Formats: sequence, structure tokens, C-alpha cells
Amino acid sequence: MVATAIGYELVIEHPGGHNELPWLAVVLGGPALFLAGRARFEYEVFGRVSPSRLVAIAALLLPVPLLVRLGPLAAGVYAVVVLAAVAVADLRRAWGRPPEAAAPPF
Repeated sequence: MVATAIGYELVIEHPGGHNELPWLAVVLGGPALFLAGRARFEYEVFGRVSPSRLVAIAALLLPVPLLVRLGPLAAGVYAVVVLAAVAVADLRRAWGRPPEAAAPPF
């Protein structure tokens, strides 16, 4: 959460211009780290990991070479779109189903 907040602070302070790799590491790495932590939590509680989390982590990290050429605002918007897609995927999976009971893998 802290890395994500720092990344968005960079985007707010410097929306135009060129991205730098350390900035992208925080702007995109923060949400990727959050998703990885959420996937670990989901595994510990439910004994599974949603494929949408793994796809989203890859989607955040793969376009870094392209996003270096764009401004920080573009990277921030991209991260928000990926996180929103994960939220929609979770909503669709849970729609109309009762709350899932905990099923630890141990």
C-alpha cells in the first residue's frame, strides 16, 4: 500500500514528462506487490489463487518498456485500469453466490 501511495504521489506531482525506471517500479510495482500479497492471503484463507491476480501482475510488469516512453500519468492510468479489471473479475466471480467459506490448504 505504501509503494502504491508513493507511486501515485509521483504521478500527481509530475503527470507530464518522461517516466524513469525507478518511478515505474513504484507506480506499477506497488499495485503488483499489493496483488501478490492479496494472492498469498487468498491462498492462506481459501486454498486457491484467482487467475485474475496472476494475469494482472503480469499485465502490470510486461508493458514497462513501452511505458518508459510515455508520461507518468499514462502509467498511473494503466495501473488503475488493471486494478479495476481485477475488481470487475472478482465481482463477476462472486455475483449471486453465497459468501465463500474458509478452506485453508493445510
